[in-house]
Amino acid sequence: MSKGFYIPNSLPNMSKATRRSERKAKLPAAPNAPSGQTSRKPKSGHAEAPQEGHPSLQTEKAKHGLHATPEQTALERPNTPERQHKQITKHLEDTPHSHSSSSFTVALPPGQKYAVDQANRYLHADLIFTRILPVKEFTKHTLNLDVDKDAYIMSTKVEEIFDTYLRVVKDAKNELDPKVYPALIDLLNVIPSDHTMFYKQDHVQVGGSLVGQIPDIGVILKELAGDGDVYEGLHDKKKKILWGHLLTIVEDKVGKGKLITPEFGKDGNQKWSKDDEDSEGEEEGPKEDEGGPKEDEGSKEDEDFEGSKVRSDAAYDLLRQRMSGQNQDWEDEPAEGALETNRTPNTSQDQATMGVSNSRTSANYLYKKMRHYNKLPQRVPDRLTAQGVRMQVAGYARDMVSYGLPRSHVLLFLVDSHLARAIYYDRSAIVESKLLNFNHQEDRLIFAKMIKRLCALPLEDLGFVPNLEADFIKNPASLLEAMKPPEQKTTTGPPSSEIFDLCQGSFFTFPYKNDQTRTVRLRRVIFRSNGIIGRGTMVIRVECACRNCPSKQCDWKKKKLVLKMSFPSKTRVSERTFMDRSKELAQGEHAWVSNHLPDLIWSFDIPFRDGSPQDNLGKTFKDYEMRVMRGVILEELKPLSSLKTARECAQVFYDIIQCHHWVWKYPRILHRDISQGNIMVREKNGKKYGVLNDWDLAIWLDDKRDGPTSQFRTGTKPYMAHEQHSSKWKGPHRYRHDLESIFYVMLLLVCLYSGPDEKLRRPRTEDDQYEEWHQSDDRFLYDKKHRTVRADDWEPPVTTFFFGFLLWLSRLQRSMRRGFYERGDAMQLVPKALHPEMNFFDEDTLGGHLSYESIVSIVHVFEEEELETRGREWQLHLDNLRQNQIG
Repeated sequence: MSKGFYIPNSLPNMSKATRRSERKAKLPAAPNAPSGQTSRKPKSGHAEAPQEGHPSLQTEKAKHGLHATPEQTALERPNTPERQHKQITKHLEDTPHSHSSSSFTVALPPGQKYAVDQANRYLHADLIFTRILPVKEFTKHTLNLDVDKDAYIMSTKVEEIFDTYLRVVKDAKNELDPKVYPALIDLLNVIPSDHTMFYKQDHVQVGGSLVGQIPDIGVILKELAGDGDVYEGLHDKKKKILWGHLLTIVEDKVGKGKLITPEFGKDGNQKWSKDDEDSEGEEEGPKEDEGGPKEDEGSKEDEDFEGSKVRSDAAYDLLRQRMSGQNQDWEDEPAEGALETNRTPNTSQDQATMGVSNSRTSANYLYKKMRHYNKLPQRVPDRLTAQGVRMQVAGYARDMVSYGLPRSHVLLFLVDSHLARAIYYDRSAIVESKLLNFNHQEDRLIFAKMIKRLCALPLEDLGFVPNLEADFIKNPASLLEAMKPPEQKTTTGPPSSEIFDLCQGSFFTFPYKNDQTRTVRLRRVIFRSNGIIGRGTMVIRVECACRNCPSKQCDWKKKKLVLKMSFPSKTRVSERTFMDRSKELAQGEHAWVSNHLPDLIWSFDIPFRDGSPQDNLGKTFKDYEMRVMRGVILEELKPLSSLKTARECAQVFYDIIQCHHWVWKYPRILHRDISQGNIMVREKNGKKYGVLNDWDLAIWLDDKRDGPTSQFRTGTKPYMAHEQHSSKWKGPHRYRHDLESIFYVMLLLVCLYSGPDEKLRRPRTEDDQYEEWHQSDDRFLYDKKHRTVRADDWEPPVTTFFFGFLLWLSRLQRSMRRGFYERGDAMQLVPKALHPEMNFFDEDTLGGHLSYESIVSIVHVFEEEELETRGREWQLHLDNLRQNQIG
């Protein structure tokens, strides 16, 4: 194997002290600074661009290639077409739980569970856009129930139990009163149902997920209840209720209506939280009276702050607001009218007197504070508030659709004393009903009709995937067996492998060729997404059940297959379409790329039927995203954890970069969802190949038409490009954003894992900063990633096994830092908003610093040995670069 070479595209190798001295010597003097005073970059690591009109600007442009030259080839000058798009609702752009799902389980060490509040952080992005419907309209859309035409009449016994329940909750201090749950369970069970049973779940965690949650009242098939006591719980040491068993949940509160009355979300009359008010005002920038103390007060504040606890929510809110991107210093483009407040103080006296108007002084002060505040968990609403109750119930819905059988939607009930509200959750929306008041006779009857209708619905209308034959539902004799928790075995793999699933052993029938059907038997679930709104992807090992196969002629029999189920937008181009086009072009000298693309064997779509809740809501809300259930049968691939050496990992990453470039250049496809879960491994003829998997969010680069609702802000949160976390970012998604995502996949892998298959276990320290990336919101991630890509003398805490990646990461970060630095120069020289036609800066490559050529010049060598370059095109390109270097 030949020794590698490095083609420098930034600073040469030198010590930190040498680099600092060289940078200091090259720093231009500030326009208003006294002679000999240089303009420094903020200590926080954010690059500061030279002032407009500086004499070195033209030299720097020529030096770094800001002007396009004839020598720049297609390899160096990708161009993402600017997309024409209409303004759409932000939650439809965000698809928040396609962001986090593929990394959420990977982030957790084996044998551990997330705290409930820690897991529920993501739900805020869904809940703030909740819709609200009048009760009768809600029942028509979600239950296909016309309460005015339904003939059910409450009996005297039901009326009496209603009265008994109201007397109990009137006297009770809270829901822990021993009479509350039995009174409500009696009320729910007295409403006739042939198949279901309400029971007390409280005090016992529902099994089968990564979060230990305890709903109040569950609804299951009667066979599951057996001889158990519905008032004391149905659990013993031999059996346990799992999320897949639950048909619905009733959460019971005794807050005299205060915990259920407020209406939040898009149609609500109240803000969801203080954070919503902050986010809505982000575009306006910080107010002058929100700044930090004057510079000369900072040192004393630092001394007082060290080791102290959070003193007030108001102080925390202020710091979070100022450090979350509202201060224009932390954004890529200056806010209008910010030049004066953003100027560097000329003297130390100016620094003291400018006070809060000096945004850089405030930013540096707040940065020191946030180093401590960022150690604290992101706050979630208190469970004893209306917001906290909504998030609590949404957490139950998330686990029902994520950790049971494949499911498109659920409907839950929230009861607070004499008031009740139904809440519907699906992959596109959360919809609440208006309040029902049990003191009103009409509302009592409507509630009883809703419960009766819900318990009579077939499983498909409860959200379960059609044509799925689950053993524990089909065969009553297997029901109690299904409740037995599995024996957990110790494993170093992702914790999703320890989640007992009810899919195993089930049969699933789907459309096949020539109007035929095909049936597979489900085996182990190897991936589950973790969220409500979004695609809700689930990947399951399957084998052909051979129900329709000719005897001994099954073409799937000896293949290792997986079934990927998801709920993408109805208008989204299917993964199969992208792969078919790619395989058409992967011929001759391009055949190599087939080893790096997934092998799709069959795919199908199952639309929601007319009259389904999804169909009804799509006709009601203009911004409702219509989806389909999409299934794909694929060859089973191996995860990154199957690799054995750091060099194998490096080769896989290099393969992914080569594959990504080829697909961008030839079929003109952009992936847009690169994450650790989407980088897979194929073993073939004794060799291992990196495979870029999951093209569900990909787009055609040359298609400028209005796209689906996930047009721009797509990806998996810990790995998204930092600009995508900003509320001001409107797209388009460029190919360099995918390259930045690859950088973050590398970074989190080599800093959080002691090997490809072993999660690092160590106490929380300042260096262990990347753990929180899997559990935090856009504001936090924007701030952290912004600092990462702009920091000077940046050195990540790489583990010993992955130490060879340190040079890669350092050089890649340096390339991004320089690219964003020069982007700032270009923005100041020719503001894009004022003169878009004069914007000569290459946004797709950050002025050439984040091109494929610059990336390959770094990653084709690992630990001084060259990796395998797959395509002839890049082999010739590297040969030319070698000759140029030798020459």
